[in-house]
Amino acid sequence: MTEAESFAKHQKRVKATFGRNVRDLRLSLKLSQADLADDAGIRRALVSEVERGEANPTLDSIVRIALALDVEPAELLSVGR
Repeated sequence: MTEAESFAKHQKRVKATFGRNVRDLRLSLKLSQADLADDAGIRRALVSEVERGEANPTLDSIVRIALALDVEPAELLSVGR
């Protein structure tokens, strides 16, 4: 496996973990994607893309989402939280 392939595989796993954690927390708080987007000051489409593991959110967006979900940003990246 090349370095580029290894990076792509790792990036895909991190995006999927982040998206799953955002979705699980959002649902546990009974928030819609639109509610989370409003609370975080981001686009609803970005929330959807994040939850599907398709987005590459900026650090600012990660922090905004974490604040809206009342967790530390690192928790959103944690496997098996």
